[in-house]
Amino acid sequence: YSDRYRPNQSVSNFGLSLLPIDVDDPGQIDKKLTDLGNRIKDCEDLISFCNDNLAHFTVESSGDHALVILGAGRQEILNELEHARVGVAKALKDGKDWQTPTGSYFTPDPFGRQEKIAFVYPGAFGTYVGMGREIFYLFPQLHAALQELTDDPGNAINETVIFPQTLTPEKKDRMQSDLNNNPTQMISSGICFSYLYTAILRDIFKIRPHAAFGYSLGEISMMFAMGVWTQADAMRTSLEVSSVFHERVTGSQNAIRENWNLPPGNNENDDLPLWVNFVLLAPVEKVEEAARHEDRVYITHINTQRQVVIGGDRNACLRVVSALKCMYLEAPYRHAIHCPPIASEFNDFLRLHDWPVEKQPDIPVYTAANYAALQYDTKIIAESFANMLTHPVDFPRLVNLAYQDGARIFIELGAGNNCSKWVESVLKGKPHVALSINANNVSDHVSILSLLARLISHRVPMELDALVR
Repeated sequence: YSDRYRPNQSVSNFGLSLLPIDVDDPGQIDKKLTDLGNRIKDCEDLISFCNDNLAHFTVESSGDHALVILGAGRQEILNELEHARVGVAKALKDGKDWQTPTGSYFTPDPFGRQEKIAFVYPGAFGTYVGMGREIFYLFPQLHAALQELTDDPGNAINETVIFPQTLTPEKKDRMQSDLNNNPTQMISSGICFSYLYTAILRDIFKIRPHAAFGYSLGEISMMFAMGVWTQADAMRTSLEVSSVFHERVTGSQNAIRENWNLPPGNNENDDLPLWVNFVLLAPVEKVEEAARHEDRVYITHINTQRQVVIGGDRNACLRVVSALKCMYLEAPYRHAIHCPPIASEFNDFLRLHDWPVEKQPDIPVYTAANYAALQYDTKIIAESFANMLTHPVDFPRLVNLAYQDGARIFIELGAGNNCSKWVESVLKGKPHVALSINANNVSDHVSILSLLARLISHRVPMELDALVR
């Protein structure tokens, strides 16, 4: 974030161009692609041509459909146009979306300009080393935006960890492991990135959400992104001085030890963790039945109808896995939340989330505390967070709540695309689209332009001025 990351480039300098094409008459698409290809071949300055096309599209676009071409350089754009010639025709015939590995996109069934959008905020423990490295170059205004959230942006976003100057594979693995085991850094960085991604869509491209919800600690990011809370520095200080995320539910995990009648821990033996988390690919009902036979296994998160997170004693969790004979993955973090053994921490969670309401959004903001829209009252919000963090999270219930209230376009604003994948699973067979603004190992300009391409094709209203040099 500091001076070495000060921007000197714009979106167009990263090489990938976005070329939206109004499709007012699908029967004329072949001719339109031919004409456009010839103009691209003949133009002297491709970037100026793309800028002019963006300006024209913004003013003149009136068709029910839109094709969006993404390409790096003249030849790749021409290649994408040729692929589109066949792909769009097939999409119109089959009724299935067309897209390419480059990111070009066309939907034959756009949701339209009036469809409701839900912003989705992923959990805190997905932030990764190198995340968001390009966004301050792409959008210089984000520097000012982050300074509205914190007086110390570099510390808040944890720049020395997230943006290391040199990075070998070994160093990256080590730094990621340290980050996974530092809840304060994870939560703080997650808040910053979700806030910045929200600023990109809502403030720069003027994409208006109609609802918002978060996954687990993603609800904290949601509160800052929606402007309900603004005191990010005070929040971080509270996390740093509180014992909750240092030795009660993480570290020596004495809240768990007390619940299990074990002696206090000193957090010196990392080779034998007290608590582990496993992601199981199995139906919720079967996991519930298998976990019933173990005293130290708890369902903490329901991600989809067939993906469940359990936490607890390692051997007990592995017995559940063995009984289910299911595929599983050990989570990279060992924090214990969303389970009965940490009910003792309710009052501390209450104090950690007792912040004044600075703004009341004009959209519903859903919480897993009671699976309803949050009431904008300081004490009620604090109780909601304490309740949410000490009970399992049912993500499908949140998704269905937003869907029942009319949301059809779901956009994940944070690290990775887990939530968008879960939304797709939850709403399978129902009209919807689930998208993400970030993906690990994908450049920011590629992931953001790919997201915009899909939103444009779905005819979501937005302003594209930020893409013009």
